Amino acid sequence: MGGRGTIWLIGALSVALAGLLAGIVFLVTSVDSPDEELTAAQHDVAAAARSEALAFLTVDHRTMDVVVQRVLDGATGDFKEQYESQSKRLVKEATRTQATSAGEVVALGVSDLDDDSATVLVAANSTVTNTSTEEPQVRYYRLELELVRDGNQWLTSRLRFVR
Repeated sequence: MGGRGTIWLIGALSVALAGLLAGIVFLVTSVDSPDEELTAAQHDVAAAARSEALAFLTVDHRTMDVVVQRVLDGATGDFKEQYESQSKRLVKEATRTQATSAGEVVALGVSDLDDDSATVLVAANSTVTNTSTEEPQVRYYRLELELVRDGNQWLTSRLRFVR
């Protein structure tokens, strides 16, 4: 990934990282200790969003085919098309910079949910290494995922960084 693509990726990641700790203005539900009052549907959509967020935040220059496929497996629609169209650049850049990134979902909240669609807000951290970091760096993200039901599973149709 060179020039404009690299600048776009670095810029997008930087904005997302800087914005995560600015605060979440809604109640969040910890994924590690889910609230027992959540419905089964909320649990299902939360699990799908958590899985997709972790897949999206994972980078390992040694296994990028697997990394990309995990994201695509949980994606649909425009998000899937956009991610797939950028995946070769992502793989090339991750390989060039020997990048790794391991994500952790800190909290998430299901903000909208009906029978066929949902919006989930995710707070996540990611530990990043690459050729420009002297030691691992923790980066902070806030993501908004829009999900749609496809049969008995939830797929991410839109993923965006939020402040």
